[in-house]
Amino acid sequence: MEPKFMCFTKESLTRSDVQRNLEIPNAASFLQPENEIMFVRDQAGTTYQFIASERKGGRKALTRDWHDFAVAKNLQVGDSLRIYWSGNENEYVVQLGTKLFGDHIVWLQE
Repeated sequence: MEPKFMCFTKESLTRSDVQRNLEIPNAASFLQPENEIMFVRDQAGTTYQFIASERKGGRKALTRDWHDFAVAKNLQVGDSLRIYWSGNENEYVVQLGTKLFGDHIVWLQE
């Protein structure tokens, strides 16, 4: 499954993103309907189950396995990520990035 459609980019994870749930930018696209499972594969091939849940005020956040993913990947405040939709129903791919030398993001390949 190759990434096909950009859902969203989060260029600087917050403390809440890392420790709780990932807040989804308002401009996100190609997401599953609320509370449906998204099967998200990381660059190593491990699949996680995220859910795009609606929070107070209409904001959305990734929940379910998100915290396990953040811990497994040792995500830090300021790290970056991209979520792509594969074009196949509820299959997605995540790409991680880290900031080096100021605001320059290096997108990691595994």
